[in-house]
Order: sequence, then C-alpha cells, then structure tokens
Amino acid sequence: MKKRIIVADVQQAVRELLCNYLDQLPDFQIVGQTDSGLAVIHLCKTTVPDVVVTELSLSQLCGREVILQVRTELPNIRFVVFTEASDPGVLANGLRSRPDGMVHKSEPLELLLHALRTVSGGGRFLSPKLNRSVDDLKLESGQGLSFREIQVMRSIAEGKSNKEIAVLLGVATKTVDNHRSRVMQKLRVHNSASLTLRAVEMGFCLSAVI
Repeated sequence: MKKRIIVADVQQAVRELLCNYLDQLPDFQIVGQTDSGLAVIHLCKTTVPDVVVTELSLSQLCGREVILQVRTELPNIRFVVFTEASDPGVLANGLRSRPDGMVHKSEPLELLLHALRTVSGGGRFLSPKLNRSVDDLKLESGQGLSFREIQVMRSIAEGKSNKEIAVLLGVATKTVDNHRSRVMQKLRVHNSASLTLRAVEMGFCLSAVI
C-alpha cells in the first residue's frame, strides 16, 4: 500500500519538484501540498496522511508548531523536516518538536527518500549533516531557555509588549522584564529589535491569524 504524503514548503518550486519526484515512485502518493502551517493542519485532518514533509519556516504557522499541534489530535501522523535552516538555534528549536526525521536541503535528495521510507516504516532518521552537528544543536543547560522563557519568546515573536505578555501569563510586568533580560543574555542579543528577529528565526512564530 502506498504511503500518503503531504508536502509543506514556502517555496513553490520545492513543493512541485518534491511532489513530482515522490508521486512517480511506487511506494508514495501525494495527497496535499501547501505553504501554510494552518493549511497543513487542515489537510492532516481531511486526508490523514502517513507522513508530512515540512520546512520549519512556513506561512501563518511554523513547522515546529504544526508538528506539536497535529500530534495532539492525530498522533499516528509522522513528520520529516526538510529544511534549509543553518542557524544552530533554529535547528535546535526544530529538534525540540521531536520530528521523526530531519534532512538538510543541501544534502542529496536520496537522503530525503531514505528518511521517508525509514520514517513511514516506523523508524527515525537524522541525516549525516545534522547528525554530525547535533551536539552543537543541543544547547547546554546554562544556555537553554526555560519553559517560561520560551513562553515569553513566543509572545515576543507575535509582537506583544511586556505589559501584554504579563497579562497573558498572569505575572507582573517586572517579571516579564526579568525573563526578557535573561533571554537576551542567553541568546547574546542586545536590543529589542534583535530579540524579536531572533524569536522569529528560532521558530516561535504562532500566528494570530486563525
């Protein structure tokens, strides 16, 4: 039986090439493609694929959040991240969503095919390039963000002010100030603009659009 695949990528050329490539193989069937994280969730509910191939950067909702949300309702769907990201923080954040497979776009396409076959068969696959650097991607405990700091980063990526974040989390504005300062120190950024950009780059990109 063919494995049902959804392809999610903001680049139309990448989507079309992958869909054409995989659809010609005897063991795969493309059941959807999109550039939108929200659309991936809808497609998963309507087509129930075996595997989703996704970039970390998508419109409306990032790949990491797609993985986390789909798994709450459809835990049997498996995910292969196919990414061009090179920033260690972005990749580390992607790994935190525990995808079943992860391949870098600079690697041969055969590796993605191997990842899909491994993952659709119940296994896990981390490509050689990412496997070699996985120690760098795992942030040391002193540099990693706490759960509360991750909540603050997500709100920063959504453009919320410290006061709005405080109301959302039910804490004092001063507490948010302290979390923001610690995050800036850990990420080695020195102003609010750089922190917001870093938050988006790391995938803390839940969209306000529903």
